[in-house]
Amino acid sequence: MPAESATKTEPTVLIVDDSITVRELLSMTFSKVGYRVEQARDGQEAWEKLRSGLPCDLVFCDIEMPRMDGLELLSRIQKDANLNHLPIAMLTSRGADRHRQMAVQLGAKGYFTKPYLEEMLLDAAQRMLKGEVLVSSTNI
Repeated sequence: MPAESATKTEPTVLIVDDSITVRELLSMTFSKVGYRVEQARDGQEAWEKLRSGLPCDLVFCDIEMPRMDGLELLSRIQKDANLNHLPIAMLTSRGADRHRQMAVQLGAKGYFTKPYLEEMLLDAAQRMLKGEVLVSSTNI
């Protein structure tokens, strides 16, 4: 029975990006500090994984992707009673205020632009897991 309690010790992060390079880099970043990592190639794949019961504590998501973009995924997650507790951070090359504002209005807890600092993302992940909102309509 002790193995049962050990299964949920490390948080699981879902990385959603159409770039395999970005997914692999983020996977290494989170894995080496003890996270379980899941990946999805786009919002559609992420949505299907989450809806089918993938255990997940945190999502880092690109905005521009084929099939379903990050803002659409964010919107769907926020409308789903089983998933709307998930902290979601956008990680994008889009630094324009318009994208940031849309993400914040849709419920993103963080908004980061590429290139990013590894330490900053890891710190942000820890803070979001504790319930912090790292973006508002005026900062970051």
